[in-house]
Amino acid sequence: MLALLAERRARCARNALAALTPYERGRNFAFSLAGVALLYGLYAGFRRVLLYLVGVELIGRLLLWKLTAMMFLMTLSMVMVSSLLTSLTTLFYSYDLKFLMNAPLSLRTIFLDKSLESAFFASWMIALVLAPYALALSRALSLGPSFLWAFAALLPPFLLLAASFGIAFTLILLYLFPSSRTRDVVWVLSSLSLTIAYGLVRFAQPERLIRPDALKVVAEYLNFLQAPTAPYLPSWWAARGLQAAADGRWGAWGADLARLWGAAVLVYAGLVWLAGRTYFIGYSGAQEGGLRRRLHSFSPLFERRFFGRIGPLLWKDRVTFFRDVKHWSQMLLIVGLVFVYLFSIRRLPLDSADLRSLVSFLNVGTAGFVIAALGLRFTFPSISLEGRSWWVLKAAPLTTAQIMREKFLFSAGPMLLVAFVLGSATNLILDADRFTATLSLGALLAVAAVVCAMGVGLGALFPRFHVENIHQVESSLGGFVYMAACLFYIGATIAVLAWPMQMHFQERFGKTAAWDWRVAAASGVMWLALNAAAVVVPWTLGLRALENHEL
Repeated sequence: MLALLAERRARCARNALAALTPYERGRNFAFSLAGVALLYGLYAGFRRVLLYLVGVELIGRLLLWKLTAMMFLMTLSMVMVSSLLTSLTTLFYSYDLKFLMNAPLSLRTIFLDKSLESAFFASWMIALVLAPYALALSRALSLGPSFLWAFAALLPPFLLLAASFGIAFTLILLYLFPSSRTRDVVWVLSSLSLTIAYGLVRFAQPERLIRPDALKVVAEYLNFLQAPTAPYLPSWWAARGLQAAADGRWGAWGADLARLWGAAVLVYAGLVWLAGRTYFIGYSGAQEGGLRRRLHSFSPLFERRFFGRIGPLLWKDRVTFFRDVKHWSQMLLIVGLVFVYLFSIRRLPLDSADLRSLVSFLNVGTAGFVIAALGLRFTFPSISLEGRSWWVLKAAPLTTAQIMREKFLFSAGPMLLVAFVLGSATNLILDADRFTATLSLGALLAVAAVVCAMGVGLGALFPRFHVENIHQVESSLGGFVYMAACLFYIGATIAVLAWPMQMHFQERFGKTAAWDWRVAAASGVMWLALNAAAVVVPWTLGLRALENHEL
């Protein structure tokens, strides 16, 4: 029966591909090429870092393999947390579970199908990022294709093990507390733990590990590099097996591969056994609705007074946003992210005022990437999250353009607030000069507004109203296109504004007549044109696609 469910998924994918129009096929092909280009950019960055580490005398290879072990350890933790959150939806709240539970299928078959789906959605994007790292590692060490095959063999059991740990925790938790409220507790606790763990890692200042002088004696540093990184976890087995393959010790690689596959089979078998005793109880309890002990009064809407016809829609989004506990937990992550970001800025070793001003300007790029990541989570899926209720909005006395404007207004406020906090706090910490502080803060606020508009426009261009969870929207082709477009726009913004910044620094260094106002005016016009194009093109395409979309 599991093969039948796999065939169902294959036919759904094949039918979805067959239903694509020629325009959609060409569009997907173009965006796939853009994805390949982005992966190549990751490969180039990894290769440059690894080549630098290999070139360090005496300890270069030790640094390289220590970094690889840390990469696998970080991947293990990310997949575990991701599987914990993903399995909550796929195992207990998936839209097709009501059909599967009433079908002539055993509970074990259903669990096998949904757990493998959870493991895939929790790990595929992380595995995609690891691939260019492995390729860069093979190039840095001048290794052949056999090394890549060794990496490809080690990766599946490693990811399955990591995902199984998160799924097991979800099963136990829903069994002990079979209530829909448990999902809310999991969201908050997992996000809080991620925030605390991220903060602790940053406070530990891991950048000191590449400075032997930061430790007491060189021997301590060498002992640290040679010591195993979490030797009892699968991440160390994978890193050790990869190092054995690089050294040509295929027997040791085979032992670690067997250890990973053996552990993966045993853990997953134990997971299936555990599901046979806990899954149905947790699933039944998760379908219960929560009790509300207060009555909601429909007082005059605050939004209606200021926003007219789209006011009720703003009210609806505000109420549903604060009603969903997932958003509370993600707000905790945002607070932790902003705090750690500012702490990292504070710890930069900047000795001169000019260097601090330069970093303040470059902060437009780094903070812009943070804002784009927030847009991927909150703004881009805003259209798709209407789900099957999209027809209600289409039947309302609102145009599609008004709906899109409402989504923009709802997201723009928080995004601008985050941009203002990041920009102003960074300028204050770095004590940037007035021109640089004004330019960087203004550019960052513009980036926040444009990225928000791009999120709504591209979200309308790539709507997905029939997904099981929001992670499928974020990790879809449209989500990738949105991030690629945001990165290109932010990079172009830095490039255009670099001209007036260059003239400003030339003036600070004492050059007479440093300002060429024709170049400054051209830079301003190009910046305005870039922002206009980044808003108008996605918005127009998204509006046209959404008006023609049929559920």
